[in-house]
Amino acid sequence: MKPIKLDILFEAARQETAPAVDVTDSVLVQLSEQRRSVIATVNRSLMWFSMAASTVAAGILLVAFLSLRQQANAVNEIINWVAWVAQ
Repeated sequence: MKPIKLDILFEAARQETAPAVDVTDSVLVQLSEQRRSVIATVNRSLMWFSMAASTVAAGILLVAFLSLRQQANAVNEIINWVAWVAQ
């Protein structure tokens, strides 16, 4: 087999015409069926679970922040009381 230079292959590819292919009918049929695949159903379920988990995590963070803030206020009151007594 003779080695063929890339320029010759490029020129041959430029001279060829693309085949005419019409896929619109098959695409429209698939779009009109609107069937849910198993993967889409699983992905949708996972999305709802992740949204629920995010909501629970946000609630826990809110409770933790409010609890920490309340405890910090109590500590500040004790420090202020000790400072007032020390004066």
